[in-house]
Amino acid sequence: MFYDQATIEVKAGAGGNGMVSFYRAKGVPKGGPDGGDGGYGGSVIVQATNRLNTLSNYISRKKFNAADGEKGGTKNCHGKKGDDLVLLVPVGTVIFFIKQHGKETVNEVMGDLVEDGQQLLIASGGRGGFGNFHFKAANRQSPDFAEAGSQGDHHTVKLELRLLADVGLVGFPNAGKSTLISRVSNARPKIANYPFTTLIPNLGVTTRGDDHLVVADIPGLIEGAAEGKGLGHEFLRHVARCRLILHMIDATGDDWVAQYKTIRSELIKFDPKLAEKKELIVVNKIDAQVADADVQLKALKKLVGRQKIYQISAVTGDGVKPLFNDIFTLASKLPVPQMDSDQHKVFTFEDIMPDMFEVKKLASGFRIQGKKIEELAHRLNFSSWQARERFFDIIARHGAVKQMKKLGLKAGDKIWIGEKVVEY
Repeated sequence: MFYDQATIEVKAGAGGNGMVSFYRAKGVPKGGPDGGDGGYGGSVIVQATNRLNTLSNYISRKKFNAADGEKGGTKNCHGKKGDDLVLLVPVGTVIFFIKQHGKETVNEVMGDLVEDGQQLLIASGGRGGFGNFHFKAANRQSPDFAEAGSQGDHHTVKLELRLLADVGLVGFPNAGKSTLISRVSNARPKIANYPFTTLIPNLGVTTRGDDHLVVADIPGLIEGAAEGKGLGHEFLRHVARCRLILHMIDATGDDWVAQYKTIRSELIKFDPKLAEKKELIVVNKIDAQVADADVQLKALKKLVGRQKIYQISAVTGDGVKPLFNDIFTLASKLPVPQMDSDQHKVFTFEDIMPDMFEVKKLASGFRIQGKKIEELAHRLNFSSWQARERFFDIIARHGAVKQMKKLGLKAGDKIWIGEKVVEY
């Protein structure tokens, strides 16, 4: 099966916990804190490779986790970093970050992998917690607390393969696209005299001297494909990646102008930018001796104006060589289309945990909501008064204490942060 879409859940590793430890040795009864920091959690990375051509690895398995970092050790030893998880995908894969806005699901482009070996970080590992050595100070010579490691990023992402090809062959079913690709390349698609012979995109490579072109046979489109009719709607996304479109018209079919208008309309409905893509118009099956061919050709020329119309026979090879000579010339001048996005966007801790908070007055105290402050509370053990003191020092610098005092904060009030509660 050809799988060109997959939705998966990725979870980066959690950071290791910091260590609470004090150096003890003969003759050194009070050596001071020596607890080391926890290691960072492993990250999840997507890497493009030419060795794959479908997303089949992500159809049956849906969850992927990187390794957690190890806890800190004594003698100020850092914990080991968790191993990163590298997910291999075909070149041409677009990665979407799935966001939920109320009832609406939004797919935001994270990156577009168009080169072999290109990588994209899609989930960052959690930070390791600080050991108690980290908190040693003049006014805190024996810190009895350490931080827990923070959780790694946890996302749902969509993988979508968009074939990288120089030329995309489009047209009605049975227009001769498969026959043409088999003539000019080493591809051997199934060919028969009935519609929808091609059920998956076929790629072929055609050469001219040292130059080569990748040609994609896109499964046949029909009217309504952009709305989900027929088979073509499954593969319209692949057309957007091609340098140029080869629009094939079946000379033995009814009304060449209607064929052209229908396919053109479906492409633009799917993506209006396809209207700007370079297009060559090809009438195939000229060997069939169509009775009204001259009339049909005249009407088509009237529609497209000065644009050249190629007439070929994919079966006999007539007109194919001049056509591909022009294609080689054009393709060399056209860049590979890419997604309209930051091609190497990386979602960092700051992206998903903005430096913002909200204070709410409750009947029994206060609640602070804010991802960074909630993350800080998660890392600290409030059973230690020194940890509580550190927490209040930090939120005071952020202005949260000032806001709560305006609302009547007093000693003994309870403050909820995420799943934790601390007394002021």
